[in-house]
Amino acid sequence: MPENIVQIRSLPGIKRDGTRLEGDQYVDGSWVRFQRGLPRKIAGYRSINKYLTGVARSLHEYTLDLLTYVHAGSAALVEQLYIDGNFNTSVIADRTPSTLAASDANLWQFDVDTAAGSGLQIIAQAAPNLNCICNSAGGQVFYGDAFGTAVLTEITNFPAVYSATGGVVALHPYMVVFGNDGFVMFSTPGDPTDFTGSGSGNAYVTGQKIVRGMPLRGGPGNSPSGLLWSADSLIRMSYTGDATAVFQFDTISAQSSILSAQSVIEYDGIFYWIGSDRFLSFNGVVREMENNINLNYFFDNLNYSQRQKVFAMKVPRFGEIWWCFPFGDSTEPDHAVIYNVRENTWYDTALPNGGRGAGLFPAVFRRPLMSGVAPQDAQATAIAIAAGGTGYVAGNVLTVVGGIGAIPVEITVGTVSGPGAILTASISNAGSYTTTPTNPVAVTGGAGSAATFTVTFTNPYKFWVHEVGTDEIDGLNINPIQSYFETGDIALPVQSQINRATQVLLMEPDFVQSGDMTVQVKGRANARSPEVSGEIKVITETAQTPQEQVVFFKEQRRELRFRFESNTVGGNYEMGLILAHVQPGDGTTFG
Repeated sequence: MPENIVQIRSLPGIKRDGTRLEGDQYVDGSWVRFQRGLPRKIAGYRSINKYLTGVARSLHEYTLDLLTYVHAGSAALVEQLYIDGNFNTSVIADRTPSTLAASDANLWQFDVDTAAGSGLQIIAQAAPNLNCICNSAGGQVFYGDAFGTAVLTEITNFPAVYSATGGVVALHPYMVVFGNDGFVMFSTPGDPTDFTGSGSGNAYVTGQKIVRGMPLRGGPGNSPSGLLWSADSLIRMSYTGDATAVFQFDTISAQSSILSAQSVIEYDGIFYWIGSDRFLSFNGVVREMENNINLNYFFDNLNYSQRQKVFAMKVPRFGEIWWCFPFGDSTEPDHAVIYNVRENTWYDTALPNGGRGAGLFPAVFRRPLMSGVAPQDAQATAIAIAAGGTGYVAGNVLTVVGGIGAIPVEITVGTVSGPGAILTASISNAGSYTTTPTNPVAVTGGAGSAATFTVTFTNPYKFWVHEVGTDEIDGLNINPIQSYFETGDIALPVQSQINRATQVLLMEPDFVQSGDMTVQVKGRANARSPEVSGEIKVITETAQTPQEQVVFFKEQRRELRFRFESNTVGGNYEMGLILAHVQPGDGTTFG
């Protein structure tokens, strides 16, 4: 039979729903995206800070004078850091309000607004919404200088009856707070901390709790405007200019749904979110997003008990919206389903390092920022003097005894009494422990003896910047990132109605490539027969011999696929036009 040359290319996207044979997209992949209809590796990521005290479930950023200020909200904390253009970060500042009702179920929403005479303010709302989007308890709102490090202050200037369980959104110059039973209140213009003064107001605008708000482009006479998502409706909030009824509210859809408060994202003026059983968008009207390739995959594998941990972020350079979610039994978002706006297709990927807690794309900083969920070895965060000992002098460096770890805690003596008893001391090295020492801890070193301390340990979390380089960079460790994709089936019975297997003889790879790659023939005799994987072949980065310019095979499958992979330090690829030399094989139908 004659040898034919075929192009190895499937439709963009990774098809998870239905059977493999009936689709035209790629059938498997990880850490791969699509551009110009072709696969390419997703870029790398690096840890830029390792000292977040809690798992950040919400992030907010603001860039000023080449510094990106990030606020991170976790169960019991608000932490702030800033990042420069070289990914260097500041020391983390604890801005946790003293009046915060700490709860493992706390989720945060952040926004900024300018207060006359006080400059730009960060507005932070917290409520125990993690376990249920319908939670009706709690709800606090705080404020502080957007660029400061002082603890935030609780806002108390609210109406006598109000609810702040839902969240906050700035519709400049108004700050809007919302919560149970469709309750909405807005501040006086120019003061995001005053909800009872002249120009403020409140209303019950729908029956269900409002869980999310976003600014919306308004027209002449009705700006500012916003969208409000309740558990079952979408509502538009529009400025009227009337001194009595400052805002009007109209229901866009009374038959909608929302999976997670953090699943809403705006991309070029269109709003996208996940409903309880489908993907939705708003561009003047609410529409269901067409998804025929991984809709069931997402909803069938979502850990529904952790739905409020689902969050959205975007990568505009590649036209992507990522929804990160807990897959299967996972309690953390360890997988992402991705909608590519430009390619109008869907794909998915596993997330690294056990997953991510929250993510965002800063407009000025230009790289996605994401919080980690994997606790690191324990480090000391606070000390108290249990016994001052005797004979110490200021400046003595003491080493903590006990525990199991790579680096012991070091304590520097500050001041001492007459007989050399320690009065003040500070942590000079936080240490690193897999098993922490038992309090009170003894110390060695210095000029004295018998001092003991009570040390508070925490397991900190990393903060990551994505779309950087090609590898995972974590401190001094550089690790390769596995990226692979698997083509759809080449099947003569389907494409040519010929009952023969496809025998592949040779491949002409075409990649923009760094680092070696591999390719493997996979497939089966029929849709119900076992998978058969062939020998793994190497595609060298640079061919040193004529034989390395191509890849030789001696494989046949009635339903045949190719699996390409990159898994080397510095590895990267963009697929081009790959040609395969094939011919009809035998006519065996059974595997």
